[in-house]
Amino acid sequence: MNGPAADETGSVTVLGIGLVAVCLLAMVVLVDGSAAFLQRCHLLALADAAALSGAQGIDLGVYYAEGASDRTRLDPGAVVSRVRGHLARADAGATPGLVVERVSSDGREVLVELSAPLRLPFLSDAFDTRVAVAAAASLSFRGSDDAGAAAGSRG
Repeated sequence: MNGPAADETGSVTVLGIGLVAVCLLAMVVLVDGSAAFLQRCHLLALADAAALSGAQGIDLGVYYAEGASDRTRLDPGAVVSRVRGHLARADAGATPGLVVERVSSDGREVLVELSAPLRLPFLSDAFDTRVAVAAAASLSFRGSDDAGAAAGSRG
């Protein structure tokens, strides 16, 4: 009775293996969760920069004729061209499977929607899903009428 009981032999080994398994599972979840978050942040930054670039695609004819006024609008053709140009310059090809879901403009605001497959270091085969983001930018300016009124009111 002084020695260890026969049924308790190796119980610490089982606990040790269980602890290692839980730590490995926690590491996989943490690394994959971080990778998904960082991929979403990268896509969002790309979409945001593309929307800001598109918001600079104003109708130059109206702008040169009247200056910055309420009639100054975004040119839909220039918006799409600037967004696609920005994505090409920003090396969007480095994001495998990147899809431009939508580029739209209502004359005042640009909306860019992008998506890409979710790439995870450990569980990429378990999740066949895409990360989708949307970013908007709007045309904002101080019109020439506003600038004159502000200068006149300073007296």
